[in-house]
Amino acid sequence: MLGEQSGIRFADVTLRLRLALGYALLFLIALALLEVALYVVLQGALEDEIDNALRDRAMQVERALIITNNDLSSERLSSDIFVLSPTSTGHELTAPGIHLRVIGLDGQTIAASSNIATRFPTDEDALDRAIRGRSITESVQISDTTVRVLYWPLRLGGRVRAVVQVGESMHTTERTMSETRSLLLIGGAIALASGLGGGWWLTRQSLRPVQRLTETVAGIAETGEFNRRVPQPEVHDEIGQLAITFNDLLDRLQLLLDRQRALVADTSHELRNPLMVLRGNLELLGHELPSTDRIEATTESIEEVDRMTRLVQDLLFLADADADSAIQHQDVALEALVAAIAEDAVLIATRDDGTREIVLEANDPIVVHGDIERLRQLIWNLVENAVRYTPAGGTVTLALRRHGPVAELTVNDTGIGIPPEHLPHIFERFYRVDTSRSRALGGTGLGLSIVRQIAEAHGGQVRVRSTLGEGSTFTVALPVVAD
Repeated sequence: MLGEQSGIRFADVTLRLRLALGYALLFLIALALLEVALYVVLQGALEDEIDNALRDRAMQVERALIITNNDLSSERLSSDIFVLSPTSTGHELTAPGIHLRVIGLDGQTIAASSNIATRFPTDEDALDRAIRGRSITESVQISDTTVRVLYWPLRLGGRVRAVVQVGESMHTTERTMSETRSLLLIGGAIALASGLGGGWWLTRQSLRPVQRLTETVAGIAETGEFNRRVPQPEVHDEIGQLAITFNDLLDRLQLLLDRQRALVADTSHELRNPLMVLRGNLELLGHELPSTDRIEATTESIEEVDRMTRLVQDLLFLADADADSAIQHQDVALEALVAAIAEDAVLIATRDDGTREIVLEANDPIVVHGDIERLRQLIWNLVENAVRYTPAGGTVTLALRRHGPVAELTVNDTGIGIPPEHLPHIFERFYRVDTSRSRALGGTGLGLSIVRQIAEAHGGQVRVRSTLGEGSTFTVALPVVAD
């Protein structure tokens, strides 16, 4: 017991852990995508800001030269155009500021805003494209610092006269991105830990009703207390539906167990009397008896064996019908069966106490889809039951009529009738209105149960109406094969 409970709890914890890890993994993926997107967007925004500043400074130079009549002399450029940003020696690339260099069409430097600007490497391809009128932006490495450099064609008088090389150190940007990476990693770790803890708590809360349900079902299975029910959550979600389904299953199981107990009890009760009779007769046959007594004991024993044989056969059929394996389907001419059974019923209508009349009132030609032997058994059980409970001089009437897509078979008798309080139960197994009288008449108590089982297996139904002291009418409705 302890091992089984531990196994159940271990499986539950394992599922909880898998769900928590799954939530954490999905959360980590989403967080990583978000952080990467944020990092890329921030880096792009900072680079765009630097590029815009470089273009603004290059355009400022171009406008200033237009104002000064396109004077490209180094003296003019150095004194009037460049706003030099003083830098301390050794920190030119780490201090904020924009550095400019004007390059002539021959590739020589005309003027520069700072010492570091004069040391900018020249990309011949970028310079050539700028001379041809295209602006080029690229990143270059100077010492240990990345510098963003713009090659801007300087147009004066409608043509390119020089190229402005504008550069700005990305040291501040790189430091900002480095700090951002650190913050994103720290924030991601905190968020991941929170997500894992939250996922664990959430799955624990979500699976708690499942754990209670599992423990209850395990307890029911262990103790056999099938009258217990699993607790239903207040919220009618998937777990609530699972609890309802389990309770429905337990209801069905309880019903089947009750039927099984009743069947075993009724069967043992039904077999007890024949076995007692057989035992008594066998004991008598063990003594010296007159010939007439010996024949009587033997005849009675054979009758009891036949009765037990019929009982076993009926029980086997009901067991097969419960498994839906006893019915075979083919087209059956129902009127032929009714006519044959009405003719055979004449043979059992005469008993020791007198004769009953068998009347075939109507017999419409009808074809149904079903098992011919089981349908024969259905009709015969109804007729035999009617003959058994109809006194001498009475009448048993058969009628087969078609009502649209339904075939309606009625078996009416002028017998003793059935009390109203017994009508809802007469199709139950081993149910008898008058126990002693039924046994005396040779019934097993299963005939009407078999009738209902066969009718329902063919997609039909059976009903009864009866008046005490006047007789009963059984009606079977079956679907007709389409014309």
